[in-house]
Amino acid sequence: MGELGAILRIQVQREPLKAPHGWYDPSRIVAVDEAELTSLGLVGIRGGERIVDAHHADHPRSRGGGRRALSVGFRGHYDAMAARFGERVRLGIAGENLVVDGPAVRTEDLAGGLVIVTADGVEVELRAPRPAAPCREFTTFLLGGREPRPRDELVDELEFLSGGTRGFIVSVGHLTAPVVLRVGDVVRVG
Repeated sequence: MGELGAILRIQVQREPLKAPHGWYDPSRIVAVDEAELTSLGLVGIRGGERIVDAHHADHPRSRGGGRRALSVGFRGHYDAMAARFGERVRLGIAGENLVVDGPAVRTEDLAGGLVIVTADGVEVELRAPRPAAPCREFTTFLLGGREPRPRDELVDELEFLSGGTRGFIVSVGHLTAPVVLRVGDVVRVG
């Protein structure tokens, strides 16, 4: 597949999107122009402010304890979600950290991982992509609801959002030094 596209959006979750109230709250997503990536996760930088992502190992309410330190989505998946769910689907609404201006991809397309090539020529390897499992809260939100619907009422929608449509979680635990990512950096298959 080679080059997939440029990073369109970088964002962090200031707080977990599902806690403490139990429904999906995208107001906690903050778009940034650049971010610092380490083996512990992502820290967004906006106007000099450093915003630790909720999945970063050092966030006080860390989601995943650093095991879900970075997630990546693709415009092609957003196009498919918008066609199915309508206007509630805005770029980045699924909460992943990076949105790439690329086609919808499958897990097998990313078997070799991903590589980000920064404007400075630094190559950042993102290992072991795995689909982010869709949750009832996000799926209910896409359907226009607030209180999560029972799983048996969401079977078709959860299946549609599976397999990477909801994004991919990647491993960054191997990184040995911080790297700054910016909107416009290029993403390719590893």
